[in-house]
Amino acid sequence: MWRAYLTALAATICWASPAIADDASMEVGVLTCALGEPGQGAAGDGAAEERTRDALCIFRTKMGVEETYAGSVQGVTISPDRKETLIWVVRTASGVAEPGALQQVFVTDTKRPTDQKSPLIGEGNADIALYSMADESEGSASATDRPTATGFVILRAEFKLRSTSG
Repeated sequence: MWRAYLTALAATICWASPAIADDASMEVGVLTCALGEPGQGAAGDGAAEERTRDALCIFRTKMGVEETYAGSVQGVTISPDRKETLIWVVRTASGVAEPGALQQVFVTDTKRPTDQKSPLIGEGNADIALYSMADESEGSASATDRPTATGFVILRAEFKLRSTSG
């Protein structure tokens, strides 16, 4: 009796909440990274250059745990070099972030359409993804006249756990 009731309830929740079914990942915290000075760019005279920058990051979970990570962020600079801070929402399929879960390499999700901002997916644990919180003006993705690109487009990030508290 209870089994049938719980099965019906679960089916109703999934039917009534398609957004949950479409995005199986749940937010577990926020990762904030301060980037160091720009490193040397790749060979080429183009306006956009590939660069690797050191990063010092703080991951604050929804449970109040704070972890410090050091690492590097590789990307393409498409504006004049300057110090930057990156902020990502961290999501996992399970809704739980194990201690040290961000100690791995993250790469751009190539399965996303090119006109959508791609999250960074963990190579060691693909259930963990970093979603950028960069400000964008409404309708900028579908605009026919796009503004000149600026910033630092992230292609890869690697983090090593330095400390945990909380």
